[in-house]
Amino acid sequence: MAGKEHFDKLLKLLEMERLAEKAENLRELKRFPLSTREALGKTVTGLLIDSIGTGLGGMPLVTLSRQPRGEDLAPFHAMSAGDNALLTFPPGSQPETCEGTFYKVDEYQATIALNGPEPAQLGRGLCQVDRLGSDATYRRMKKALATVSDARKNRTAVLREVFLGEAVPDRRRARKLRLFNEALNEFQQDAVKRCMAATDAALVHGPPGTGKTTVLVEIIRQAVAEGSRVLATAPSNIAVDNILEKLQDSGLRLVRMGHPARTLESLRHANLSALVEADPSYGEVKELDAWRERLVKRRSRFGRGQLGYEERQQRDREIARLWRQARDIESDISRRIIAAAQVVLSTHGGLSRGLVKGTFDLVALDEASQATEPLSWVPLTMGERAVFAGDSMQLPPTIYSKEAAEQGLSITLFDRLKDILPGTLQTLLRVQYRMHETIMRFSSDQFYEGKLIAHESVAAHTAAELPQVEATDLTSTPLTFVDTAGAGYSESWNELLESRENLGEAKLVLRLLEKILGAGIDPRQLALITPYVAQVKLLKSLVRVPGLEIGSVDGFQGREKEVTIVSLVRNNDAGEVGFLSDIRRMNVAMTRARRLLIVIGDSATIGRHPFYAKFLDYTDACGAHRSSYEWPEA
Repeated sequence: MAGKEHFDKLLKLLEMERLAEKAENLRELKRFPLSTREALGKTVTGLLIDSIGTGLGGMPLVTLSRQPRGEDLAPFHAMSAGDNALLTFPPGSQPETCEGTFYKVDEYQATIALNGPEPAQLGRGLCQVDRLGSDATYRRMKKALATVSDARKNRTAVLREVFLGEAVPDRRRARKLRLFNEALNEFQQDAVKRCMAATDAALVHGPPGTGKTTVLVEIIRQAVAEGSRVLATAPSNIAVDNILEKLQDSGLRLVRMGHPARTLESLRHANLSALVEADPSYGEVKELDAWRERLVKRRSRFGRGQLGYEERQQRDREIARLWRQARDIESDISRRIIAAAQVVLSTHGGLSRGLVKGTFDLVALDEASQATEPLSWVPLTMGERAVFAGDSMQLPPTIYSKEAAEQGLSITLFDRLKDILPGTLQTLLRVQYRMHETIMRFSSDQFYEGKLIAHESVAAHTAAELPQVEATDLTSTPLTFVDTAGAGYSESWNELLESRENLGEAKLVLRLLEKILGAGIDPRQLALITPYVAQVKLLKSLVRVPGLEIGSVDGFQGREKEVTIVSLVRNNDAGEVGFLSDIRRMNVAMTRARRLLIVIGDSATIGRHPFYAKFLDYTDACGAHRSSYEWPEA
């Protein structure tokens, strides 16, 4: 009964979250006028159709563009390949709107892959595109929760009981392993052994830079070597691509599910759409699509007046039939390819029971601490046993509903399992291969009981050792805190974005950036990150350096750069730090840099919080505490 109550509660919280996300999208549409949505990058108007073509798997591609208008930011600046889109065609089109996915995005041009066939009729005029959310993932989560709750006498029921603490997790005798990756350190090897011995589930705790995905890939290869079929999933597309990238030279039969636009271009050869197109049976699909396209062109050429009503209806029915027949054949090919794969890779929310039949011997979940429990159950309902890799000391899942989060939706399955599974089924990876020891040490002491070890290959490396980089007071040291106390860089509230920004601090970022680039750092090796979206937008409007990345801390989790500059923004007399008080966000921010971390903030504001007071003490002890007065405005 307790199990049913748990899943009933999750269903209730999930519905609260769905409504909260939908309300947020609608609130933006209603609250912001069209000009504002354009300024935020959520809508682009005045678009011309450059072409209508066909992409992987016969999907219709519509390419739109707009000429520059002298604006500060290019029209598609906030849109990326893989985002959901609503495309509004010119008046008189049939249909006038169509949902799709951004396939390719440049500054002034974007290609959208439509979810259905191209318009039967195009009117004259300009197009509009809006970035959208989607309910598809919510439907999959609800279905998964119902499946788990109702499961009886199968592996899903066993996993449910173990994950609720109602059954003792089992483990088998560990066999001697012959490692595929002989470079694994002792902690990584131990994690592989424990996970391979787990009958139900095991956890790999992976602090920043410790190679948890590398460990997960070794576990996947070991499982396949035993004859197992593996489902590898993660909450984000970039995390799935990280697994795929490390597996692509393994010789295994791999299939990456999901829209091709959401897969890195260098990995699209393993995407299901590309594999379907390469299948010998795909020739029939091409023939059907070619015939459909001829009918569409003939309809456009003859127009409405050339054919009678019945003839037009018959022609349109034939176009729809050809579309459906081609897609049915594609689905059959897809199911066959997936069934033959040794490893299927997908985001949790991108899994479709319509294509993925049967069960997997192992489900490997990466970034498991970033997925809500309902989302994690989507892949888990398809598996016999599971391995989770994550880090509960980094950012949790993004949740729209504060009420749902407070009632338990913020507690991930990874969080619960670390308190349920015995120590023999959990491993902490301790050797990190990313950061200079000085960058690592504060995070290690605050979050990981001082257990992290900097590998000798990175322990002392600095930015000054990079090719063509000059040794300066910044590039020769791994850590610098630039204190803006007394400089008058007060924060401000951006009503439009409902976020905080700090112009004085942003201008200081520019001056420091100039010094670093002047020392020879390649812009592609550097990132400007900040916890506040308004500060991200402000920095993007001030900085125009090709190759330089500017983004939010949340969006940079799982990433790394040789150099990062972190703008904390907060500067007020009350000493309020807002959501900087979620110190896991700062654990992420402070562990993205490999060789040089520069943090900019006001010690008088942040120093009233215990965590930041310790950070200030640490920078003092390292001789890394400097003043913004050292970089005055010209």
